[in-house]
Amino acid sequence: MCPYYGKDENYCDVGCGYISSYDVSIIIRYCMRRHGDCMKYRELDDRCVDLSAVLDAPDGMARAV
Repeated sequence: MCPYYGKDENYCDVGCGYISSYDVSIIIRYCMRRHGDCMKYRELDDRCVDLSAVLDAPDGMARAV
């Protein structure tokens, strides 16, 4: 599972709140197994900010970095 899935709407909103049919297709395609192929994952992974607040927070409880 992608480490950013459902963590915070400011980073990746997939899995947060309402899940549209588009979100379902993204979840199936990338979030479950191939998150390394996801453009949003690569963007978040490449950021120069400390994302530990997002990754360490329980789902839906991430703080702003």
